[in-house]
Amino acid sequence: MEISPGEEKQMAYPDLSEEFYDTSKEIKGDATTPDSGIHDFSNMDPNQRTLLEQDLAKTEEEITTLRHVLAAKIRKAQELKQMLGISVWKEFKDDIGQNIKNIQETPVYQRTSHTLKAAGEKSTIALGNFGASMTKKLGEVKNSQTFRSFEEKVGTAYENVKSKLSNSRSSSTHSFIETARSSGTTPVTSPVIPEEKPLL
Repeated sequence: MEISPGEEKQMAYPDLSEEFYDTSKEIKGDATTPDSGIHDFSNMDPNQRTLLEQDLAKTEEEITTLRHVLAAKIRKAQELKQMLGISVWKEFKDDIGQNIKNIQETPVYQRTSHTLKAAGEKSTIALGNFGASMTKKLGEVKNSQTFRSFEEKVGTAYENVKSKLSNSRSSSTHSFIETARSSGTTPVTSPVIPEEKPLL
């Protein structure tokens, strides 16, 4: 035996009156409103109209009462959270953390994560192989006769320049500043700040 949503609500909330609004029994299809002009309610029985108006007023009063009760409950919850030290920021962080956890538990995320992990591992292997290959090639180039010949020529040129510079310095009787003055240029020196003047 199947239970309708209205019967389920009645079993869950037995203290509600029998006259609660059951959305599962709403009129489907062509639901017209009184102001659409399709239905003429001028011929309605005045007693029935009065009953409907009373029922509407009662329902609107219950809605208002429920809104007040809900607002009071929300205020009470906020006070309790404040007493417990639960801030809006903490709730936000907790909600975000829970949402992330929920997303990570989905099958789509699991498959994507697994695929990205596998791709990362393959990339690491490929880059490792590339690095090893480059190291091997550079080793081969360094050990080749052409590179050794080039290295020797650069080393010889460096030594020649170094020895010529050191020979010219040792045979020089003038200092750098004297040489610069004799050539007519002013040498670059640090500015001298008199001791009696403050820096600022």
